[in-house]
Order: sequence, then structure tokens, then C-alpha cells
Amino acid sequence: MIHTNKEVVSPKDHLFFKAYVLTGPEQLRVSASDVLKIELLDENGTLINSQYHKIANGSTQGSMMVPKRTKSGKHYIRAYTRWMLNYGPENFATKEIAVLDKRNTASNSVSNLPDIQVFPEGGNMINGLENRFVLNFKNLKDNQIRVVDSEGNSVARVKNYAYGLGTFLLTPKNEEKYFLKFGEDREVALPEVQDEGYVMLLNNIGSENIVVKISATNNIKNQKVYLRGRVNGISLFESNIEFKDASTLEIDIPKRNLPNGLVQLQLEDEFDNVWAKRPLHVDNKQLHLEVVKSSSTNGNRLTIKVTDDNGLPVQTELSMALSKDRGKGNRSLYFDTPRSQRFVNDLLVLTGRSPKEYPLNKVTELPDEIKYTFQKGLEFYGKAYDLNAVPVTNTEIQVVISGEGEALVHEVTTNDKGLFKLSGLQIDGEADMIFRRAAEDQQDKYVKVIPYQYETPPLKITNSKGDGKLNSKQFIPQSKLADFKDGKSMDRLITLEGVSLVGEKFKSSKTPSVYNIQPTRVVYQDPKKPKFLSELFMNIPGVSVSGGRDYPGLSILSGSRTSFGTTGNSTLDQPGPLWIIDGFVVGNSLFLDPEWGLTHIDIDRIEFLIRSPEASLWGSRASNGVILVYTRNGSDTTFLNPKEAQLTFQGYHDSLSFDAYQQQLMGKKSKIESTILYWNPTLETDENGEVVIELPIDAQNQVLHVDAKAITPDGKNGSLKKIL
Repeated sequence: MIHTNKEVVSPKDHLFFKAYVLTGPEQLRVSASDVLKIELLDENGTLINSQYHKIANGSTQGSMMVPKRTKSGKHYIRAYTRWMLNYGPENFATKEIAVLDKRNTASNSVSNLPDIQVFPEGGNMINGLENRFVLNFKNLKDNQIRVVDSEGNSVARVKNYAYGLGTFLLTPKNEEKYFLKFGEDREVALPEVQDEGYVMLLNNIGSENIVVKISATNNIKNQKVYLRGRVNGISLFESNIEFKDASTLEIDIPKRNLPNGLVQLQLEDEFDNVWAKRPLHVDNKQLHLEVVKSSSTNGNRLTIKVTDDNGLPVQTELSMALSKDRGKGNRSLYFDTPRSQRFVNDLLVLTGRSPKEYPLNKVTELPDEIKYTFQKGLEFYGKAYDLNAVPVTNTEIQVVISGEGEALVHEVTTNDKGLFKLSGLQIDGEADMIFRRAAEDQQDKYVKVIPYQYETPPLKITNSKGDGKLNSKQFIPQSKLADFKDGKSMDRLITLEGVSLVGEKFKSSKTPSVYNIQPTRVVYQDPKKPKFLSELFMNIPGVSVSGGRDYPGLSILSGSRTSFGTTGNSTLDQPGPLWIIDGFVVGNSLFLDPEWGLTHIDIDRIEFLIRSPEASLWGSRASNGVILVYTRNGSDTTFLNPKEAQLTFQGYHDSLSFDAYQQQLMGKKSKIESTILYWNPTLETDENGEVVIELPIDAQNQVLHVDAKAITPDGKNGSLKKIL
């Protein structure tokens, strides 16, 4: 779960958060993983910013700056451990955040357009049966919405609540049409009225039972129907519905028999046809938070008290935000009791939205396959190269990590691909990593490392119907964690689906091919262990080599025909291939002529054009092929910068404190207009369940929005939203 200090943020502003990790069927506040990843994504699932935070006692807190060039629109803050990857991104803690850039007026104007949706509680409008309808709307004033019939007569009153929610009751008549009318000329048609069916209404505000009210039209009330509850397709209970002489009946469902989270209720007949359905949000471990404002010697203070369902005080940790009221708030729209919280959460799930303080996606079963392990510290994955871009394989590398006032030294061994890993790192903030190996030559000591990182999981938003909406497409990983195996110990390595290569491309030190032609074959010289020319040519399939090591004779074979000719005492039917050195034509020859002044040490690479249309560039002289020789350009012997063997590692995020944030806003006269007056993620109640805070000076005479959250180690949780 994530609690943030606000839900609307500007570019360059800071978003403060408290994150809780809940584990197991009882949702205990505990974590076997020690690392939590926090991400900011846009609505397409593109990663905007990310951080790592250390988990302690099942929670962590910090702040994240929204990058300067972040566009206005819907964004998401998301938190997950590596172990949670086993359950899929639809089970991550994901909270919607609006980014509002005041400079981008076009984007802002689009987001302010009115929008409205309507949801019958049981799914249908049934003739003659009273049903409750839930509205999901935004950017609409309370007095704008009316329920009218086909003649424009008002037939129901809309009652508005928090979070852009509203409700109304309506008993529809057959062959009549109904509309929601708002604004000057906008309207939304309600569903068509059905002749027969069932209506299912729910009362979920009690702490012990859920009351289900079921009504039926007369012509079907005697058929067999069943009320069934399911979680993730697994049946929880089934109750036989018998109306007898009545048209309406009520059923009590004990909450103690239901798991926390989302439950689907369905009214089905004996042929499994679904007549009515609706989602239900269950929370059996809710706390009660209340707040009182009083006077003190320093001005005003707030007292927060936390109790359980039995009214007993609870000693726990709180996160709380105070913000200014801009005159748009309505005190009746906020819910500060468990009953009122359950009521608004029920409205949220009916509209397909997740309750802001409670996730819908409580997992009840283990995944089919465990791919990801618990993470006990930060990790680094890399591929090692020398400064000539040659992989450093099966070699011991010393890694020096220097941070604030301390230095750590690790030794790792690369595998046959040059890959290696460091695990269990406990590094706060940024640290420099320097890589080197044992070597006599100074330039050989330096090791350049390209880092790897996990791919960004796709963004999935789970609605109250249990559907995971896929909001992004991700690339296919270029490497997997199993590739980093060092051959000595598996160290519980598992194949990961998500590792991608990041880093800069190496600059080529090679001379480009003449006229950018594509050679038929090419062979490269090893500058550290140069081979004789005869050895280079012997590595090319179809080339026969004879004669001296540095000035061999060549024959290019095609079937039984000799294309280039032979050496020694053989008769030559054709002249040799055309030789070109660094773009200059030196003539046809069966040998690399010693008079050309080249040795094997000077060679960078040799390219062949054999029976290639590219060879026509040199006319008839290239009828027996072309050999292009490129000499070393000296770039591999230029000055070697030791900083190429160094990079910066991002450890646990060093978050800005809220006090420092407030001072920063005042000191720099920032253009960011913050409405947040107070944020504290680590308030602690005493044995009486109380904590007292002195209001800051700028909050003394303000109408305040209070937003508080508490989760105990045993998983009891509660929220408070109130205006004082």
C-alpha cells in the first residue's frame, strides 16, 4: 500500500510517500525482501523516474522529484519488491497521480472537460424494482446532475460524495427511457428497462455482517436461484434463495468467513446463468482514526487517536498530511469513521475503481512458477571490457566502491561472456565504482563496465471486475540473469524475464570501408597478439595459402576451378586479384609484395570482394576479385582515460526531508505553489492510542484537510480524511 502527501503534483515538485509491505493471507506488515522499488510512470507505462528504498519493519518512506519535462496528465506511482514480480504487475501497489504543468494550458483544458458514468448496482434496470445507481463523475458541480425521464421530468435526486461519486434511487417503469442531464445540453442515457429480472442491493457498512437485499419480478420469483461468492474464480460460499410468497428477502453474510480484499457476488440460476452481480470490498481488520483540534500555548494542536473495532486504543505508527482548504471542499464529503470508509469504498468498487487506501488485488494463491527470489540488498550486473572494447572473460576484477566517507572493495570473476554480478550491496545515495584487474601494462589494468538493469514491468491497473488492464508494451530482454552465472556457485540464481542492456555504445576505432561497400568476407588482426598474414588468410573459407608466412601466395577456390591462380612453379592462366591499400590501388598480384612496405603488425583488417557486383567499381582489373587492406589508424594507442573504468552507482535513494523541502521552497522562491502544510510518515501513538502534533505557524488559521493512514504489524489498517 502507498500513502502519499498529495495526489496532484507539478514538474520539479516533490511527492512524499509512505509505503507498506503486506505479506500472506493475513496481510501482516512484514517483508522477507529488504529492497522496495518505487517508480513513477506515465499512463502508457513509460518509466519517468525510479528509486530503491530499504525496507525496515515492513515499511519505508521517502520522496521523489517529478522530472522537469514531465507532461501534464495521468501518472502512476508504483511500489513492489522483486518477490512480487512472481505474482505479476497487476498485484503491485499502484496509485494514480495527476501531474499538472501550469505552462501546458492545452493539456489542462482537456483534463477539465466534464465526464460521467453510471452503474446500476446489480447490473440492470428492472421494471418495478427499486435499484440504486452509482455515478462516477469528474469536473461537475453538485447541482449540475439531474435524473429525468423522456419528457424531461425530474424523477430522482442525486446525492454527491467524495472522490467524484454520487448515488440515486430509482424505480423504473417499463417502456420508459431515463437520462442523466448535466450542464446546458449534455445528457447520458441510462440502461434500458428490462421486463423481468432481479435486483441485488448491498449494505456493507457494518463491522460483522454484510446485508444483501434481493428483489425479483413476480414471474420469476419461484425459480431456483443461488447467491454465490467467489475470489479469483474460487468459490467461497453458496446460498439457496427462496422467495416463497415474498418479492424481497434479506441475507446476512458473516464477514469473518470472508477473506480481505475483493469478493464477487453473483445471483445465478440452476443453469449457471448470471442474473445480477456486483463486486464487494471486505476489510475485517479496520482501525478507527479520529482527530481533534484544540488550543495550546503555542497556538493550535491536533490530537490523533487510533482505536480498534472494540474501541480499545492501538499503539501504532501513522503517516499524516495536512493541506490547505481552497474553499472547494465540503465537510460532508469526508469520512472519518470505519462505517463511512466502508461505505465510500463500496461505491468505489461499484464504479470499477480501487479504494484509494486499500488494494483490490489481494492474492490468495501462490503463482504456478517462482522465478524471482527475495532481495536482501542492492545488486549490480555488468559486462566487462578492456579499453579496446574486447570483453574481459574469466578474469578476476577488483571493484572499489567509494561513497560518502567510506570505501568498499569487492572481487568478482567474470564468466566466459565477460558478465559478472555483485549482490547484497548496502549503499546509501550515489557511489563511484572503479574497476581494474591485475596486469603489467598500465592500460591493461583498466576495465570498462557496461551496467545491466531490470526491465520495467508493464503497467497493469486492476479494476473491481478483476480485469487487469494492460497499459504498456515492453521490449524483449537482451540478457537473462542466468547468464551471469560465474561457474562456481549458483547462489540461488534464477532465470529472470527482465534484464536489459543500458549504457553508451563504444566508439569504433576502425577505418571505414572504402565507399561504404559491403565485403564478401573480412578478417581482423589482433593488435595484442598479431598473426602473420598467412594465418589471417587461412581463417577465410575457400582460400588456399602457400609460400612465406608474411608474403604468401593465394588461391581462391570455387568448386574445381582456381580463380586467382597458384604459386610456385604452376602455370598462371589469369593475373592475381587487385590489391587496394587504404583506398589506394597498388595493382594485381598473387602476393602481398614486400616492396609495398607492409608487415603483419601494420594490418588492421583485410576485406575480400569475390565475384561481387561491388568489385565492378574497379573495372576489368577486379575480374579475379579484390583484396582491400586497411592499416591501423593509431586510435587504439591514443591516451587512455582512467575515468573510462569508472561509473556512478545509484544506491538506496537519499530522499529529501519534508522540512528541507519547505525550506527549499521558501529559500529559492520557487514557482511551485504547494498546498501541503505538514507531512510526517513516522508519527507514533502512545499506550492510549494518541499522538499530539503542534500545528506549524502557516497552518494555525487555515481550514485544513487531514489525510492520515495507519497499518499495524498484524495487518490492521485504517484511514482518516477530514476537514477541520
